[in-house]
Amino acid sequence: MKKFLISSLLLVLLSFTGFSQQAKKDSTKKWDFGTFSSLTIAQSSFQHWVAGGQNALAINGFSKIHLNYKAGNSSWTNSLYLGYGLIKQQEQPFKKTDDKIEFNSQYGLKAFDKFYYTVLFNFKTQFSPGYNYVNDTTKIKTSNFLSPGYFVFSVGLDYRQSKALQVYFSPVSGKVTVVTDPDLYPQGVYGLEPGKKIRYEFGAYAKINFKKEVVKNVNVSAALDLYSNYLHNPQNIDVNFNGFLAYKITNFLTFNIQTQAIYDDDIKIEDPRTGRKGPRLQLMEVFGLGITMQFPQ
Repeated sequence: MKKFLISSLLLVLLSFTGFSQQAKKDSTKKWDFGTFSSLTIAQSSFQHWVAGGQNALAINGFSKIHLNYKAGNSSWTNSLYLGYGLIKQQEQPFKKTDDKIEFNSQYGLKAFDKFYYTVLFNFKTQFSPGYNYVNDTTKIKTSNFLSPGYFVFSVGLDYRQSKALQVYFSPVSGKVTVVTDPDLYPQGVYGLEPGKKIRYEFGAYAKINFKKEVVKNVNVSAALDLYSNYLHNPQNIDVNFNGFLAYKITNFLTFNIQTQAIYDDDIKIEDPRTGRKGPRLQLMEVFGLGITMQFPQ
C-alpha cells in the first residue's frame, strides 16, 4: 500500500510538473495535442489549541490530456482524464478522496452539415482499492482497479453544433462491465451474478459534451453519459455526469470545482440507517485552490 501511495503521488507530481502543450492554431494543422494539470495541497496543524481541531494533510491532483486529428471530412478525437486525491487525519492512514481513470476515443466521418457518422470507445475505472469505512479500525473493500471496469463500444451519429457543444447518439451500443478483484466478484457486485467476472449489455448510448470560457478566465466543461440496456429494464437509464469549473486567478494559480453524479440501477448501495441495499444516487464534489500548468497561457 505504501509503495502504491508513493507511486500515485509521483504520478500526480509528474503530471503537474510535466509540460502542458497545445499546438498553435493554423490552417494546415492536422494534429492537436494539449494538457491541463493541477495539484492542490492543504495542511492544518494544531498544538495546545484550545478551540480544538485535527492535524490533517490533503493532496489532490488531476490531469486532462487530449490528442486530436482532423483532415478533410474525417476527424479523430482522444481524451484521457486522470484524477487522484488523498487525505490523512491525525495518526490515521491515508484515505482516498478522488480516484478516476477515463479514456475516450471517437472517429468521425462527415455525413452532412454538422453531423458525423461516428465510432466511439469509452473506458472507465480507477487506480487503487476503495473502501467503505465502518469506523476508524474497520473497513470493507468496495472497488479496485478494473473492479469495476466499464467498456462501451458504439456506432452512431455525432452532432457538432460548435467547438463548445457536441451531442452523440447511438442506438447500437455494447457495454461490458468487468470485476477482476477476487474479493469482490464472488459477491455479485455491479450488476454481475455471484462468481462472474464479466457482464455484457446491449442498448442505446448518448453522450453530451460542453466546454466553453463563459466569462474571461472562467472555463466550464461538462459531460453527460446516458445508457439504456435493451436486455434488462431499459427504462432504468444509467446516468454519469461530470462537471468542472476553473477560475484562472493568475497564470499558475487556479480555483477549481469538480463534481460527479452517478446513478446505476445495477449498483446496490446499503443505506446506513436501515441496512437495506438498493440503487442510489452517488455524488462527489471537490473544491481546490491549486497550482496549474498550461501552455500556451
